Formats: sequence, C-alpha cells, structure tokens
Amino acid sequence: MSLINQVLNQLEARGEHTAPDQTQIRPVPTQARRDWSMPVLILLLLALLLGVAAWLLLRQPTAASAGAPAVPAVPATPALVAVAPAAVESAPTAAPVNQLSYELSVPPLPDALREPSPVAATMEPQRPLVAAIEPEAPVVEPVRPPVPAAPVVRSAPPVKQISPQQRADAAYRKGLQAQYQRLVPEALAAYEAALRDDPAHEGARLALVNLLQGNGQLDAAEKVLRQGMTVKPLPHSFIIALARLQLAQGDLTQAQHTLHSHLQQAADDADYQAFYAAVLQRGEQHGAAVDHYRAALKLTPRNGMWCVGLAISLQALARKEEARQAYEQALATRSLSPEQTAFVQQRLAAL
Repeated sequence: MSLINQVLNQLEARGEHTAPDQTQIRPVPTQARRDWSMPVLILLLLALLLGVAAWLLLRQPTAASAGAPAVPAVPATPALVAVAPAAVESAPTAAPVNQLSYELSVPPLPDALREPSPVAATMEPQRPLVAAIEPEAPVVEPVRPPVPAAPVVRSAPPVKQISPQQRADAAYRKGLQAQYQRLVPEALAAYEAALRDDPAHEGARLALVNLLQGNGQLDAAEKVLRQGMTVKPLPHSFIIALARLQLAQGDLTQAQHTLHSHLQQAADDADYQAFYAAVLQRGEQHGAAVDHYRAALKLTPRNGMWCVGLAISLQALARKEEARQAYEQALATRSLSPEQTAFVQQRLAAL
C-alpha cells in the first residue's frame, strides 16, 4: 500500500495525467501503526495485583475474614512461658491460655501439657498475652544423703483355714463314695482319716464299724466302738451299735447290760427305748419290753413296727385285747410293708 502511494505522489509531482477531466487520484494518507505493548503490560500488571490480593486474602486466618485483626504469632522459644500479671487481670477466665490455668502455666510442664490447644483458633482474638522470659538461674541446694526407705513388709495372702471338722466331713464323704463303688480299702482309709481329725464324728465311726462288721472283722469293729465310747457327750448311736455288735457275737446278756447301763441318759430317745425293748423281748423279758415299747410310742406314736413289737409282748403275756388293739394300731399307721401287714393279719386271726 505504501508503494502505490509513493508512485502516485511521483506522478502528481510530474503532472503526467492522461486526461484533464480525469478524476484526480490522491494518495491515501499513511495511517499511524498502533502500539499494543502498553495495554498488554497494564493488563498483566493488573492481573498480577489481583492474584497477589487474592493470595493475601486466602492466607489470612478465620478471624481476619470476619473483619477482626489477626493475632500476631509468637515464635516458639525454649524459654519458660509465663503470663504477664497485667494480662492475667484483663484476660477472661473462661478461656485460659492453652486451656491451662495460670497456676499450671507457671511451673515447667511436660511437653504433652504445653502443646497448643486445638480450639485456640476459635477463641476470641486478643492482644498478645504471653512473652518469653529467660529462665532463672537454678538454685543450688546442698546435697543431702538419701534417707533410706523403710522396708515394705508384704503380708502373705490370707490362707483359708480349714477346721478339723471340715476335713473330717470331706474324708467321710470320700469314704462313702468309695464304699458305694465297692472300693473297701479306700473307704476304710477315708473313714480312719476322718476319725483322726474328729474322733467324735458319728457318721464316720458308724460307717467304719458297719464296714468292718460286714467284712467279718468283729473284733476290729468292737475296738472302734470302744474308742468311740470315750467321746463326750457319748452319742446314743454308739451304744446301740455296740449292743448290736454284741448280739451279732451271740452275747445277749452283755448287749442288755450295755443298753441298761446308759438308759438314764437316753430316756428321751425313742429309738433307744424301742431297741432296748426289742433286746428285752428277745430275752423273753416281755413285761419290761412292754414298758419300753410304750415309752417309745409315747415319744413317736405312729411307728408301725413298734406297735407290732408291743403287740407280740402283750400276746406273750396273754393280754389278748391289748394285743389286738396294738395290732390294729400298727395297721392304722399304714407304714408296714406287705410282708409285715400279712404277718399282723395272721396274728389277728389267731387271737
């Protein structure tokens, strides 16, 4: 375009136009070239300023975004941190520094307690309340010899005390179990152990006597009973067991003597009275047997077998009506076995 204008200017200067009436051709004025560098620089500068402003806004804490001035951060320092007295008076008590009271902040605390609180960013911003101070020089105290600590005496754990009676009961139960399983040696050993712990253990002594008697060891059984006769107070069952053993040995007179010698202390024992009556009846002493059967029935009225024993002695004394009443009383108790009931009915028919 500039070349054409240059040619036209030269032609005009020479005046070499082909026709006078021809429209005059004038060169187009050259337009000035626009320079875009300045607007671009201005736009880049504005963009940079906007970016810096946005970055600064994002870097401000939450409190600054709400319009409050940001609290300047206190650089970490190994020195002891303490609260200024003037600041303590003006600081609200509801939000202590680092969630610790003033008293806890003064002495050196473990690192775990001196960590910043996670809620410190949400607290109301205040002017700086803490300042670093240099630690005071440690006070050197004279070294004192350590005082020896008193020896700690640890008592042994309490041991549960087991009485001899408890040991005897345990051995007696062990013997019963062994006897039930027909383990005679084990049962004998258990009963003897029970009697060593408690010589007055009635169950263990009677069980041992019955076991010995059942195995034909009558002398050993009597020895065990004689040892039990020294127990105070003497159980009535020991006297009855000794009399039974004497009857098994065929010594009726000795059995009667054994029972009679202890009759006074067993006057209120129905079993003792009935057994003594049966031993007397066996020796044909029916009068004394009737008295002791009546004494037993007075203590325990509804015992069918004792009524039968009374009726037998009454019938032997030819006291038929009293015997009939005793037999009927035995049936009325409904405690007889079928064999015993048949025996009573036969006796009633013979009267």
